Amino acid sequence: MMSEVARLAWKALWERRGRTIGAIVGVVIAFTALSYALLLGQTFKDYTTRYFTSNFQTNVLYVTGGQFTDADVDALSRIDGVELAVPIAAARGVVRIPGASGQIPATVYGVDPALVRRLLPETALYDGELVVASNLVLVGYFVAFDRSTGQQRASVGSPISLTLGRRAQSAVVSGILASGMLGFIDTSRGVVMDLSAFRQTTGITSYSTVMLFLRDPSLADAVANEVRASFPNVDVISPQAVLQTINSFLTSFQLFLGLIAGVSTVITALWLYDTMSISVVQRTKEIGILRAIGFKKRHVMGMFLMEALIIAAIGVAVGMALLVPLAQSGIPFMSTTQQQQAPRGGPSAHPPFSSITSLELDPLLITATAALVIAINLVGAFLPAYRAGRIDIVSALRYE
Repeated sequence: MMSEVARLAWKALWERRGRTIGAIVGVVIAFTALSYALLLGQTFKDYTTRYFTSNFQTNVLYVTGGQFTDADVDALSRIDGVELAVPIAAARGVVRIPGASGQIPATVYGVDPALVRRLLPETALYDGELVVASNLVLVGYFVAFDRSTGQQRASVGSPISLTLGRRAQSAVVSGILASGMLGFIDTSRGVVMDLSAFRQTTGITSYSTVMLFLRDPSLADAVANEVRASFPNVDVISPQAVLQTINSFLTSFQLFLGLIAGVSTVITALWLYDTMSISVVQRTKEIGILRAIGFKKRHVMGMFLMEALIIAAIGVAVGMALLVPLAQSGIPFMSTTQQQQAPRGGPSAHPPFSSITSLELDPLLITATAALVIAINLVGAFLPAYRAGRIDIVSALRYE
């Protein structure tokens, strides 16, 4: 009997194909809009998380807001749960490059040469090597390249002169940092040099930031509380906590996009309700004949629900086919691989957050969206289908 119900439902839709096509188009729009909105929100969330974790290690705390001495660094390293305390000194300076006009303002950082690779991820390097020594420095992207003209002023191996206060220091570029990286070291207009050379040039023996590497990321809150208890006037920044806050915001943003796009699904369900209600009235006599030849109320009701299911299923299938090229069309967003893909000729390698990426097709999310759209349309068709099943046989047969 169910196969006969399905056959009659398909036949009825084919006979009223103009209205059927209109309903299918509505489902296509609703499904595509809702899926695209949710995928857009999910892509923002995934790329933000990936980009954030590639620049900030989740097992690190940043202690700032004070002038830390070697004794302070030693005290921080002794806190239970801390594996390593890495101090960073900083000062404002000026860079001069032979053959280039003018001077370039920069923030100069003094770090322990042995710990450079702990401070900066490989993705922070645009060219050269992550190495600093007494006469080797890392320079920011817009120190090596002129931001306005795109001309390269310094390359790996180029000599430069650093002026810090009243003293100057000659150095050679060992590497160029990538622009747009997050962190306490400015990879756009910063210069990273050996800590001993920094102290000799500036006379500064304190540190502006201390990075605490933890044995386990789960210890972040406990270590942060201990730091605040020992150093009440400092700021403790946990990338893990920041990422959780960002993810919470992006989840709300994704739901907001879904609610806006979900309006089209509700409209489609109301459209289907109206279409089915008209169909029930127009097919009253047909319903009476079906009941007279042995169809039960549930069969009549099932026939109308089957029509709604077929419309929704076709609409979802077409929507899925359209979703693939839409997802590949690209959106302005950040990419963690832009630095490696960029040519080595100059600022055509834009910062990571100005690149183009496609939406990531999440099968689970698409399946859930399809199920939701079909369910809502079935709900919209339920009342007309129920009414069709409750029509009196005698009244139906007399209907003109």
